[in-house]
Amino acid sequence: MQVLIVRHAAAGDRAEWSKKGKPDEIRPLTQKGRDKWRQAAKGLCALVDKIDVIVSSPLARAIETADILHKRFPSAKLEKLEALRPGGEAAPVFARLGEADGPAVVAFVGHEPDLSALLARMLTGEPDSFADLRKGSTALVEFEAAPKPGRGVLRWLLQPSQLRRMA
Repeated sequence: MQVLIVRHAAAGDRAEWSKKGKPDEIRPLTQKGRDKWRQAAKGLCALVDKIDVIVSSPLARAIETADILHKRFPSAKLEKLEALRPGGEAAPVFARLGEADGPAVVAFVGHEPDLSALLARMLTGEPDSFADLRKGSTALVEFEAAPKPGRGVLRWLLQPSQLRRMA
């Protein structure tokens, strides 16, 4: 099984959004964030042949990022997972991986610092993050057997600028 860990693309400024009295959950990507992520997703196609399932945080900026990714991989099933919202737990993410059929490719789209902790848990079994995922960064983790904490192998971790250069 292959797992893509994708941090959402650049969104509007949190403080400015808050000053408008709007909830953070609906804060969207910026136009520049959308444009850059479209190019990064295009570059991702050079590395990944298919994605079977794209699982997103329910927050607007993650959903938008997942939708752009889905345009590049239209056969993928789109889902939302509450555990991918900020502060979510890793156990439901691993449970979702356990539901995947065969050698699937599953992409999780979410937020920092939770994705770095999830990546660490996949690789080491511990939640202590050792990587910082910039907005639009993507990592590929492979599991030889059933996906369990500490059993993943990091194949690559790329910044969005690196993905854009592959487009």
